[in-house]
Formats: sequence, structure tokens, C-alpha cells
Amino acid sequence: MTDRFAQVALPLPLATPYTYRIPESLAGRVAPGARVVVPVRRRELVGVVTAVSTAASGGSTRDILAAPDPEPAIPLGLLAIGDWIAGYYGAPIGPTLRCMLPAGMWGESKDDASLAEAAASERVLALAGEPPTLLERGGLFRRAPRQRALYESLEASGGSAQVRHVVDQLGFGEAVIRGLVKRGLATIARRERLRDPFASLPASPTPERLTGDQAAALAAIEALSPGEGALLFGVTGSGKTLVYLEAVRRELARGRGAIVLVPEIGLTPQTVSRFRGAFGDQVAVLHSGLSEGERADAWRLLRRGERRVAVGARSAVFAPVQDLGIIVVDEEHEASYKNGESPRYHAREVAAVRAQIEGARLVLGSATPSLETMTRAGERLRLLRLPVRVGSRPMPPVELVDLRVAPKVEGTGPLAWSVALDAAIVETLARREQALLLLNRRGYAAFLHCPDCGEVWQCPRCSISLTVHTAPADLKCHYCGHEEALPRSCRACANPVQQMRGVGTQQLERVLAERYPDARIARMDLDTTSTKWSHQRILAQVEAGQVDLLLGTQMIAKGLDFPNVTLVGVADADTGLYLPDFRSAERTFQLLAQVAGRAGRGPKGGRVLVQTRHPTHHALVWSARHDTEGFLKQEREHRTSPPYPPETSLVNLVVSGPGEVEVGRRAAEVADWCQALIDRHALPLTVLGPAPSPLARIKDRWRWHVLLKGPSDSLGRVVRYAAGRLGRERKTRLAIDRDPVTLL
Repeated sequence: MTDRFAQVALPLPLATPYTYRIPESLAGRVAPGARVVVPVRRRELVGVVTAVSTAASGGSTRDILAAPDPEPAIPLGLLAIGDWIAGYYGAPIGPTLRCMLPAGMWGESKDDASLAEAAASERVLALAGEPPTLLERGGLFRRAPRQRALYESLEASGGSAQVRHVVDQLGFGEAVIRGLVKRGLATIARRERLRDPFASLPASPTPERLTGDQAAALAAIEALSPGEGALLFGVTGSGKTLVYLEAVRRELARGRGAIVLVPEIGLTPQTVSRFRGAFGDQVAVLHSGLSEGERADAWRLLRRGERRVAVGARSAVFAPVQDLGIIVVDEEHEASYKNGESPRYHAREVAAVRAQIEGARLVLGSATPSLETMTRAGERLRLLRLPVRVGSRPMPPVELVDLRVAPKVEGTGPLAWSVALDAAIVETLARREQALLLLNRRGYAAFLHCPDCGEVWQCPRCSISLTVHTAPADLKCHYCGHEEALPRSCRACANPVQQMRGVGTQQLERVLAERYPDARIARMDLDTTSTKWSHQRILAQVEAGQVDLLLGTQMIAKGLDFPNVTLVGVADADTGLYLPDFRSAERTFQLLAQVAGRAGRGPKGGRVLVQTRHPTHHALVWSARHDTEGFLKQEREHRTSPPYPPETSLVNLVVSGPGEVEVGRRAAEVADWCQALIDRHALPLTVLGPAPSPLARIKDRWRWHVLLKGPSDSLGRVVRYAAGRLGRERKTRLAIDRDPVTLL
């Protein structure tokens, strides 16, 4: 019999898969997409089969040890997508495929692999055989009245019950259970127990009628050919979610499945609630806020076809939905769709490729589309518009408050608190309405410095100042997590007086509590939402009217729909306006436009006040007009010279390591290698750098980058060469970031 061999991708940074021989005993289980356990040096690892052939690559090969899955864990469509990601983003195939499976399915032994596949289970006691008559029971249970009581309790429960319930709730001991089983009147079996953390989430009712614009958008989505996509460009409050729901409903009616992506974990409960209201238990949830077991259970239900709608954040784009009919990417402009480590994929781009491979429709939705997506609209994407809010409610008026000249409220410390915003809050509270206040900087103060010698407390591991926090009072690095106690004196000159500069959400909360003592205040940032369900708990309080002022970072800027919110205030619109990144203006516009859309969603209307020191900046001017297309047109002009996306494409090669000198030397070598490759093949590309990254050190690793500009197909050639030839050195590491969303 001819030997067969498998190419196995391992969860290691390897350029190519390893070859293993398929034992005859496993021949029926080893196929492309299947997990297998293989020996790697002196240990065992779980890998994924990428191909099967009758020819080995040469040399001696070792045998596959186990194949724990009855069917391939990764379907062929997802396997093809993994191959595309590895090629396009220059990522190793093993770590790429690892993204597609729950973490628990990547054990390091045969036992681990088998256990990872086993779902949580529970013992179930069930009646067996024909039920005895009442007369027969008198004889059967004459000396075992407890067994009769248990038997009849099981009858009343429909014939079965969890053993734990029988013992804990009904009060029957294990001896009584064993006696019933020994007589053949009952059996004990293990049953899969699926963990669904959203089971108790209330389902939101779905509106029944579509507006004319919504119906037209839905008809256009229905008219898309398999693999085609559309941009649903609708103002905030225009009802994009209802269009998503109806589009998914029609795919389900055809027997097909759906994936719905949302950018924030905090938005997932609301989205799940709406989709559960429409589709019941057909919805499975996948995101990083769940436990490994919960994610694995949701993955299994989708893989088996028992649930057909996957809702989740970035990684849900890999959900094993059977017969995929539609992929929805809500808030497609969000940077959180870009993975921050290898493979550095963008979920929006992966969704487009998956739609083409599996013949599904693609719907991208946003009130503030990215410039790249808007440029594609009319070319590769159909542009669908929802120009007005549901009920024809007007967009809230936006007032830019110039902090350079506006009167300030005394007694608010370093917080620039204008009289205009203060008066608006007082009026809102007097009417028993709610207000949202945005400040996109967490912590208490931006940094601590000595007024005598100018010393600023820096993170010892990163090139960034430490942020001042309270409760507990300490200094924290938001990049590496370093913490240290607040100093009593300057470490450089021993001056006992230290000053805090910049205002964060913690300080804003304190000022609001002092300024409006009767108001009920809630804060929503990474510090208050680190525990499970914290997002949902805070938003539920707002929805129930138990919060008057909700303040927070960008996580309150999107997806929230509270009719009683009539005021939105932006404490400082300039926090990200002048970051050293070509997208800083676009991000500022999107943030302001999105948070402004939280106001005026009910019959009471609303207003927006934006505090800024740069009221003439085009990002603020266009956001005040609610004019996304006007902003994108002017922003594209700014990216023409020098060219930045969408005028050109980018690849950012980031070299990092523990030694600054070695990293700089390696970055120079990378730049020279790229330039030589470009010259040899006459590629129309430009090399910028090497240069230190704006954040020159993170987590004790120095960072330099080399930026490549030019047409996407030419950049692809460099990426493929770089992935295979610019491997990691002993001390430095190279990250290939194609289509970066930030250059920091």
C-alpha cells in the first residue's frame, strides 16, 4: 500500500508546514483542515493538516500520533482564507490557522487534544423501560419508598433530570439513585452541557416596518450577486441595524447562515439582544470577553450547524458557519478590526475575501465610513444610502465651544469647563433628561511633573509618560501595565511639590460629582469595564434611567440608543487631533460624528457641545455639519501630497529588540534589503526610513520602522520575499504590518 503524507501547519513562526506520514489506522481521519497531534523534537504539538499527498518532501518522516476530530475542524473555505491571509499579510500559516480555532483546541499532547474537543458535560438520570402500573409499583417499591418518590419525581419532570438537581434540589441521595439504576428502572448518561453566557439576556423586540430608504437598501442587498459587497452609508439613528436584521432573516429563510461583526465587546450584548429577539437560539456569540469554554461551545454549535448566526468582534470573521450567505461588518471604519499581532489581518478585508470564496453577500455599514472604503464605493462596492433618521428626526445641532475665548466656570481646577457646557448640563438635569460626556483619555491626569526642575515620570519600560490614577492612587503605563506608587517628592531634585497635567475620566468624574451633587453619575472606560458584563451592567442602568450623567472614553461614542439622552458634551475634542499619524484627523472626525449621533434619538430632540481649542480644523468643522462626504473629500486632498492611503498603499516593517543599537542596525539592513529588491525588480515603490517609531520603546523593546509606499501588487511581492527571507534574528524581531491602521 502506498504511503500517504500530510503537510501539517504548526502553531510556530515557521515559513512552511512540516511533513508527516499518515499511519494506516488514521487514514480515514486525516484530511485537509483536520487537527492532528504530531511529534516536534521532544514534545507533542497539535497542528492542522493543509494538504495530503502520496509523495514526501524528502528525507525521513515521522508518523502522526493522533487525529482527535471525527471531521476536519477547519472547513476547506476557511483553509483557503488562511492561505490568503498568510500570503497577503506575510504571516506564518500555523499561527494564522490558530486564529480560527478556540484556544482550548491547541493542546500539547494527545490527551490535551481530546479533552479540548470534549464539551462540558453533566450526568443525567433518565427513566428506562415501560413505566410500571400503580398496582405494580406497590410491589416494586414496598420496601423502597424513596426510590418510588424519585421515580415519580422523574416522571413529573418529563422523564429525566440532572443528577446534580436530583441531589441538591430534590434531596435524593446517591444510594437511592444507584438503587433505581440497579433495578433497570433508570439509566445515567453523560449529556453535553453547553455554556451560553447570553442565555439570560433579554431579547429586544424588532420593529416590523421598514422605512422607504431601508426597504430600498434591503432590495439592493438582495440584488447583490454571490461574493459582491455593498456599503450601507447611513447617518446615526437611520436604522442600519434593522436592515442587517432583515437581510440576515432572508438568508436564514433560504437555509443559509450569517456572520455579524461588531467592533467593541461593549456593543456585543446590545447586538446579541437584537438578533436574539429576531432569531432566538439560532445566534451564537464569539468574542474575547468570554471564557475559553464558552467560546468553544459556541464554535461547536456553529460547526455542527445547530446555530446559523455568529455575532462577535474581530475573530468572529472565522466562525465556522455552514453555508454562509451573508457577512455584516458594522462600524466598518473602526481600527479595532485590525489585529495587533501576527497575523496582522484586518477583519473587514478578510470578510471581503471570505464572501468571495464562499459566495456570500458582504454588507459594510457605517455613518462615518473610512476613506478607503468610501473610495471603493461605486467601484467594487455598491453605495447604499440612509440619509435621514428613522421618523425623520433631525440631526442634533452641534456647537463648537472655543476654549481659547469662551468663559470658564471657576473652581473646576485644571479642567477647562465652559459656562456654555455647564449651563447645558444644568438645564438637562432640571428636565430629568440624560447627558453623555466624552473625554477620550482615561486615568486621573495625563502625567506627573515637577514644577521646579521639570522632571516628568516616565515608564521604565516604554517611551511614554506614566498616567496618574486614583483608587488606588498610583502611576500606570497604559502600554505595558507597569505600576508604581505616587511619589511624595521629585526623584531628581527632591522638591516636595508635584503637579498633575492633563485631565482624564477619573478627574472629570470627581469634578462632575462636586459640581452636580444630586446627579447620578456613571463612568465607562477600561478601568470600570474590566470585569465580565460590566459594559452591560452600566448600560442597563442608563437605559433604566438610573444614571443622569454617563461619562467615558470612545466606548460610549457608538452603538448606544437611549431616547432620553438629549445632551452630548465633548470635554476635549483635541486629545487625538495632532498625533503623529496620518489618520489622526479622520479618527477625530469619526469619534465626534459618532458621539454626536447619540443625542436626539427620541422625540425630545437633543444638542451637542464640543469643547476645542482648534474650532477651524476641518475635522471639527465638518463634524459640526454632520457632513461625512464633505470631510472625506477634503481629507483625500490632504493625502495627495505626500501620498497616503487611499492614494497609495503602505507596508510598515517594524524591527524591535532589547538593544537600541542592534535594532537600529537591523532596521538599516532591512531598509537596504528592501531598496536592493526594489532596484533589482524595478518596482514602483518608495522606502522611507529607517527611523525610530513614534513610540520608540514598548515593554522593554526598542522599535524602529521602515515604511514602504506604492501600488498594492508591488508591495505584495516585497511582503512575500520579506516573509521568507527576513526571518527573526536571535535578538531582534521583524513585524510585517501590511495596510497599517496606525504608524505609532
